[in-house]
Amino acid sequence: MGLLSNIRDGNFTSSEIIALLSTVSRPMTDDELKQHLIEFPKSKKKNIDSWPGKAAVSYINQCNMERRLGRSLDGELDSKPTNWGKFVEPLLFSMLEEDYTYNSNETLVHPECDYWLGTPDGFKKSQIKTVIDAKCPFTLESFCKLVNPLYEGLEGIYAMKAIMEGYKGKNGLLQPPHADGEKFYWQLVSNACIEDCTHAELIVYCPYESELSVIQSAAVQSGDPNAYFIANGSKKSLPYIPDGGFYKNINIISFEVPKSDKELLTETVKKAEKYLQELPGN
Repeated sequence: MGLLSNIRDGNFTSSEIIALLSTVSRPMTDDELKQHLIEFPKSKKKNIDSWPGKAAVSYINQCNMERRLGRSLDGELDSKPTNWGKFVEPLLFSMLEEDYTYNSNETLVHPECDYWLGTPDGFKKSQIKTVIDAKCPFTLESFCKLVNPLYEGLEGIYAMKAIMEGYKGKNGLLQPPHADGEKFYWQLVSNACIEDCTHAELIVYCPYESELSVIQSAAVQSGDPNAYFIANGSKKSLPYIPDGGFYKNINIISFEVPKSDKELLTETVKKAEKYLQELPGN
């Protein structure tokens, strides 16, 4: 279908791909109800989840607007959380082992769908092909919600599901899901589809107090006006955790991406493609 000059504009991207999975509840048709009762004779269910949902329709419409405009609907994001992440991520990758590569400046295109794009934060060079997504939360509450499952003894896909769905903590209280947990998960699934990866890692980073001076010095030297709040911020205005405290600065959730989820997302994206308008001149 062709790509815009800024290839992310007007195309489906991993960071927003979760919208395409939305469904809407509707009454079953007579034929659907008959088939349902054959399979589940005692069921009283009369509605069925149908695609596309409201979020999917909205996202597809926004992509089509961008295709007509030839540019993004929104200008460059200039928020503290966004700029904090962009500035701190390279530092995070510099502290990881040598088999990690930083990739966040390169947007990749699905080999079969030129309207499906992703910008993974990085990859892990090993026999297992692994895609990386790094999160450097600007609020300590977000950081805690993302990493707490690890400190509750959960690992791999179980830790990821806890972030998405919530879980019962060791203290017996129900811990709610992270507001963006599902978004982060499907972003990883999407990038795994684009690069044919079997595994994924969500890396969550919050600097130790001792690392703040290094970060602030780098912000000063960068001369980046968007990093002014970092270079001139006080400790109270920036996220950090105490050295030697309960939490580690780097927290990794590594899991095998379920094949069924990759297939579901691929099928959904390909269904959504037929609603995209051709680019001008194609």
